[in-house]
Amino acid sequence: MTSRPSPKNKRVELGDRSREVILDVATRLMSARGYDGTSISAIAKESGLPASSIYWHFSSKVGVLTAVMDRGNARFYAEASLMEIPSEGSRFDKLLAIFQNGMRALERNPDFVRLQIILMLNSPAGTVNEAVTRMRAQARSGMRSALEQAFADLGPARAEAVAAGLVEFVGAGFDGVFLTHEAASPSTQHLLRQLAQATVALAEGLIASGLASCDDGSGR
Repeated sequence: MTSRPSPKNKRVELGDRSREVILDVATRLMSARGYDGTSISAIAKESGLPASSIYWHFSSKVGVLTAVMDRGNARFYAEASLMEIPSEGSRFDKLLAIFQNGMRALERNPDFVRLQIILMLNSPAGTVNEAVTRMRAQARSGMRSALEQAFADLGPARAEAVAAGLVEFVGAGFDGVFLTHEAASPSTQHLLRQLAQATVALAEGLIASGLASCDDGSGR
């Protein structure tokens, strides 16, 4: 015989559901209007929940934004898993898999990505700016780990050096491909291939110049 959920569990379930609704609405509104253009009252109106519920869950609008970014980051990294990078194949093959996997994750969370770009271009000072900086740092850290995996054949130390030298270029290039994709360009996959090719070429340049020639004990 299945027992009924207790009133307490029901309240928790309803609270979790309302929290997700608030975050969904806040993500959509902020990605369209920006942070300054989105008020608590607008989130309350669109979500059908009272402002008091929003403040109860998040304390402030900054708290809403922080939760939006934390949830968005968690979803993105869950979907863009490093486990999907092929263990065999060329560096180009691995990089292309990373970029295609990342683009699929972005396609599933477009409002969150648009919000990142809006905040990056027009971020208020103070706490919000710090939150955006932290979010971008997390994104770069994830990309750096993926690059290290793509160049793992160099050995751990050299792969780390190559990843450190390329992460900003790759991040900027990937942002650009996403913006092109948002403009309904049919060339997204072609651009991802070009980004992978350019990354391989730049890595080879770093290796040849000795910037990634640290001794990792691998004998390579």
